[in-house]
Amino acid sequence: MQRAIITLLLLTAGILATAVQKEIPGDPFTIGYSTRGILIDGHERILTSGAIHYPRSTPGMWDSLMKKAKKGGLNTIDTYVFWNIHEPTKGKYDFYTDRANLPLFLETAKRNGLFVMLRIGPYVCAEWNFGGYPQWLRHEPDIVFRTYSEPFMREMKRFMSKVVEVVRPFMPENGGPIIAMQIENEYGDHQREFGKDGDRYATWCGETAMGFNVSVPWIMCHQYYRVDGIIPTQNGFYGHQQLKRFHRNYPDMPDMWTEMWPAWFQRWGEPAPYRPIEDIAYAVANWFAYGGSYVAYYMYQGGTNFGRSSGPFITTSYDYDGFIDEYGLENWPKYLHLQQLHQIILDNEQLLIKNNAPEPIRMADDPSANAYVYGKLGSHMYLAFLVNSDSSRDITVEFDGLKTILPRWSVSIVRSLGQAQKQPELLYNTAKPSEQVKRAQEHPAKFEKISTGLKTNEIRWRPLRTTGRNTVKSNRPAEQLSITDDRTDYLWYRTQVTLPTECLKGSDAKLILHDAGDVAFVYFNDKFINMQHGQQDQLATFMFDVPEWVLVQNSTVDIAILSQTMGIAHNQRHMETYSRGLLGTITLCEHDITEGTWEMQPGLEGELLMAGDPPLDSLQHGGTKTLDAQWRRYDPSQYKHQMQRQEAGLSAQMHWYAIELDMDTLTQTQETAQDGEELLYGVDLSSMTKGQLWINGHHLGRYWLRRAPSKENYRPCQKCEYSGWYSPDNMCRQRCGEISQRYYHLPRSYLNLPSANSHVAEASGLNTLYVLEELDGHPEHINIARRVSRMPDDKGRDEDDDGQHDSPSRGKLGCGIWGWLLVVGVIVCGAAAAVGLSTVLLKAFNRWRARRGYASLDDDDSVS
Repeated sequence: MQRAIITLLLLTAGILATAVQKEIPGDPFTIGYSTRGILIDGHERILTSGAIHYPRSTPGMWDSLMKKAKKGGLNTIDTYVFWNIHEPTKGKYDFYTDRANLPLFLETAKRNGLFVMLRIGPYVCAEWNFGGYPQWLRHEPDIVFRTYSEPFMREMKRFMSKVVEVVRPFMPENGGPIIAMQIENEYGDHQREFGKDGDRYATWCGETAMGFNVSVPWIMCHQYYRVDGIIPTQNGFYGHQQLKRFHRNYPDMPDMWTEMWPAWFQRWGEPAPYRPIEDIAYAVANWFAYGGSYVAYYMYQGGTNFGRSSGPFITTSYDYDGFIDEYGLENWPKYLHLQQLHQIILDNEQLLIKNNAPEPIRMADDPSANAYVYGKLGSHMYLAFLVNSDSSRDITVEFDGLKTILPRWSVSIVRSLGQAQKQPELLYNTAKPSEQVKRAQEHPAKFEKISTGLKTNEIRWRPLRTTGRNTVKSNRPAEQLSITDDRTDYLWYRTQVTLPTECLKGSDAKLILHDAGDVAFVYFNDKFINMQHGQQDQLATFMFDVPEWVLVQNSTVDIAILSQTMGIAHNQRHMETYSRGLLGTITLCEHDITEGTWEMQPGLEGELLMAGDPPLDSLQHGGTKTLDAQWRRYDPSQYKHQMQRQEAGLSAQMHWYAIELDMDTLTQTQETAQDGEELLYGVDLSSMTKGQLWINGHHLGRYWLRRAPSKENYRPCQKCEYSGWYSPDNMCRQRCGEISQRYYHLPRSYLNLPSANSHVAEASGLNTLYVLEELDGHPEHINIARRVSRMPDDKGRDEDDDGQHDSPSRGKLGCGIWGWLLVVGVIVCGAAAAVGLSTVLLKAFNRWRARRGYASLDDDDSVS
């Protein structure tokens, strides 16, 4: 009887130790770190994180994105802080409106039980305009970015102090959700380039971060050199190769992979990047096999580069082939395959965390086959990663009585529950997606048209007029950003020259713009000639043919060049000196015309108005803005004739289109939607060419219908194997030969839709799409489409499994309600004081604890 009572007491205590938990984020908690991970309330944790950038989605999307991230097996959200949206004008901060509402984003994470890694920078890269820096920063006297420069460090510290002030209510002592913060970003390469000043700056970063006296640790990612008090972390497609050296150099620091790249970003004119899910899982499983404790996917949900926020030539879509797509829908193959891996890792958290990184055990006498065991082999409980690092061949191994084939370039995860099992159980293989994942691969996300073209009586158009304002005169072309300050993409350059005699000597007359960027539209005598563009963030040489009608002896020629930027550099050294426009020599028929009388004028009509709202007059009718008399009804049959009658002039080929969206179509879509189905919209602009897009005053971004190279002409389109080191520059590109970006995100929160109780739009509920077309297009063929991504049926799921697999995203030491139910059962059994029954229950409970990754209660050699 005494033994039975003692057994029952131990059993009850063991269950309570795993079932009782603090509700964090939510309740106050403490943060620290050890060599095995981030400490939450003194317990090391496995943290699975994913990047979701708050400015790249709307506040109405945040809750859904975080719920999906949590269900996908994440317990942490990662985001940068974007200086240029929070302080666009020096000293004037915005942390609370629309997509700049950082406190709301943090509160949403907290409400969903998710921790947050806050990466302040304030340099962020992120393929974001100017790397996150505000334009006013480059005008500070004597400033040099990202080195030991007093003006730069002064402004950086001032902004960071403001951020810390804003987010202090979200520190652990206030219930979170912030668990760590980052200063600088990927500074290792730049530190080396700046030499001693780089070293001094890195040290200053560490001292500044520690000086804020916050309760969370600070990190510096992609940081090669030690900075006192700062955790250095890794970025890359793979992370495990660096861990042994990291353990040697930083024995007191946790292993953190701040950017696991599950694919890549896309530029205009490129095929879409794709990374096989088998390779992503291989990289992540290897990370945990080698001892990693924190992984963050960059990006988990990429989102949209709204407005003019993208870096040079980066598409408006920042989808990144993420686990959740730009529109907020699951990318099911990637989402499900990694969800399964996350669940296994988190279910066995205690086994992983309570053991140090193991030494590899060679299998089958093959250097490519190695086992990494957490726990002890034999009769003890363990979790093991069986790794085949060979990219070309499968390997047959026998491990602790289990004979199995390891597919090439894969990791198998096996688990033993100790004496209860004769051989370990195979839980997962990175190269073998489940049947559900395979079905998802057969039915990828797609767009479904909900309109077959817009009604022509809903479209009005007008030619673009020049503004005639803010003219600057100079004896040579001025640098573009010095005039526009990046408030607009556009700057006019104008000059008048006498036709050089060289133009009359031959038939190959050229206007050549040396060192120009990014795009140039050229006009002779107010007639549009052509457009040329560069690529990425490199300056280019543009060559334009001079029309024969210009080649008249002794004639005077008016030359106008509309220069356009396509995003400001996001990752260059000395970004403060970044320049665009007409920077080099300009020749006409090999005659230098750079010196002369030049006029510069920023912007296009309508594009520079407050909040980016395109040209509307000030008249109001029934609370609705109306188009002025300059707008004409669009009739495709008459449009070309109207164009021919239109007087020539600067920007004559450019047009504004005002398109009233069909409310009936959108309403019918809502009525026919299935219960729980998300209604997400995109604009199909395949009938247009190049320009910018607004909806109800919200700037949706740039558009460009450039085609990617065909498969036959582009090597990265010709090969895609999951095995072997991945690089987006030489493999697995998709949609080759197609338009790089055809669809443009139309967020629901930017639409005026009828309420759930009414199908009648209010008078002020019009939805007007404004299109600034720079070249030519057919607006009558613009379509609205729905984004659809349906989850495949899981035919292999148990009937009593509801499919809701929550991750242990709180400070969890057990398994919640099931632990409490078992406590009740134990108490009942205790009342019976049945020795035999308690022994059976103890064995059963040890098996249950083993499945959760905890040590056996009667095992003297259990993990510690």
